[in-house]
Amino acid sequence: MTTVRCIMMQKNEATLLEPWILWHAAIFGFTNLTVIDNGSTDPAVLELQDQYERKGVQIVRDHASHSDFLNKGNVIAGIIRQWDAENACDFAVPLDCDEFLTVFLDQLSLDPEIIRRQFDYLIHENATFVTDRLLLNVPQARDYFRPQIVRRGLFKAHTIVSLDRGFHDPQSLYPERYVRTPFVHLHLHNRPDYEDILHFARQKLAVPEDNEAAVNPEAGAHLHFYFDTTAEDFVAKYRHVPNIYAPMIARRFKELGLDPTLLLGTGENAPHPPINVPAGFLAHRMSGNDMHEYRLFNPIYYALNNPDVAQDPHYGIWPLVHYVTLGWDEDRQPDPQNAPPLVIQTDKAT
Repeated sequence: MTTVRCIMMQKNEATLLEPWILWHAAIFGFTNLTVIDNGSTDPAVLELQDQYERKGVQIVRDHASHSDFLNKGNVIAGIIRQWDAENACDFAVPLDCDEFLTVFLDQLSLDPEIIRRQFDYLIHENATFVTDRLLLNVPQARDYFRPQIVRRGLFKAHTIVSLDRGFHDPQSLYPERYVRTPFVHLHLHNRPDYEDILHFARQKLAVPEDNEAAVNPEAGAHLHFYFDTTAEDFVAKYRHVPNIYAPMIARRFKELGLDPTLLLGTGENAPHPPINVPAGFLAHRMSGNDMHEYRLFNPIYYALNNPDVAQDPHYGIWPLVHYVTLGWDEDRQPDPQNAPPLVIQTDKAT
């Protein structure tokens, strides 16, 4: 049986820590999870770590400084090398606390068995393994996610060379051979409470709560953006960007005994179509301020019938991204039936 270990670093992540543990424990088991505590002081977080340590999660407490956070890639690479020395696992998966591993084949799947099976298929490959598909949660729109192409990686045992802080440039012993994996990172970066977003941005940038002017413009550009906008403008930035509707994700959190509203918000401003979602998701876009369109999308059909997309060095990675950003406007057929879109009119904009 292929053994997979997941590892992440966190500090005071009271909302995300337990969901991250339960999600990945359901796939790989508690004993295959490692949490590096980066100096947490929140009593709730400390209690959660003690609780899950008793269940087998490895809690590493000797990397508690901000410099350790800035050196996160090297810290995690060092632990992975320790695992290699112990022959502890077949694969190591570095993640952030707001990232949850899923898989996308001909449809989106959260099934632990299907996720585990993909590692069995990869075990005979010698390569640098790339995971470059991501679903970013849309703020204040529970069940809606923006598909993105963002490079990440994972490591087969005894192959790691280096890992950067953001995990975007994994280096292995096989620099000439890259294998794209079927995994997708569910990225719950957009917390329901905008003040929480600001709080954790300050924490990562080591900025005092009362001195946002201290943000270094050369560090963490994706984080100091939040200090230059309002919560309303932040939500509006996502409103008319096409995305997907995937209610199965909130249902999965409920199955794990978690409250999805703490992670995804209430979704009161977002419609929830009363229809079956056969592939785990529907493509979604807005027309005007209150018209929502939903369409079925078949990734295999779309790739086969759009060779320019399949062969594109960017969109070929995930044709779904092409369809929601370009193909829909170009009237490309998204599935064999070419069913007309479901249209829902609401009084509130997503």
